[in-house]
Amino acid sequence: MVLRRRKSLKNSLLLFGILWVGCGVYSFSGSIPPHIKSISIPIFVNETAEFGVAEIITDDLTNVFLDENILRVVSEENSDSILKGIIRKVNDSPYTYTVTEEVSEYRFSLRIEVEWFDVAENKVLFNKNYSGWGSYSLTVDISSDGIDNDGDGKIDAEDPDEMGDPRELAMKVAVGKIAVDVLNDIVSTW
Repeated sequence: MVLRRRKSLKNSLLLFGILWVGCGVYSFSGSIPPHIKSISIPIFVNETAEFGVAEIITDDLTNVFLDENILRVVSEENSDSILKGIIRKVNDSPYTYTVTEEVSEYRFSLRIEVEWFDVAENKVLFNKNYSGWGSYSLTVDISSDGIDNDGDGKIDAEDPDEMGDPRELAMKVAVGKIAVDVLNDIVSTW
């Protein structure tokens, strides 16, 4: 009986060890071509009249890569891959109305084209269009509207991000959605 328990314990420890090692080796970067270890994200080209949006998108994408630590973010001349983008469209349109048919919220929409380029193999890995949006009100203060405006699970006074210009926060939300989509596509390219 003691031998059976020891054998069972050994098998359990062996199974745990295999699972632990397997999970420890797992990484999101596993689907990225093995020779690509770094990425450069030059400032996006802005084909719209929206001032400053290229810098916001480029900074947010760079921050997503820095936070996730999937690829090192380096200068263009030192990178294995380059992520280029073109801002194609920025639009503000009515989103919700009051009972008296006045606009209560607007929707900020953003459409960009992104190309991921493999420097070593001199080829485009993908070229895709992305869009994102965020809503905002011109009459309600975002720091006291009772809404999780940026989707982080925090509301109003609990959230230091929910302050300032409502349209700028809507832009940040739209860019954040796009940044996550781009990262997911890079990770799942292969």
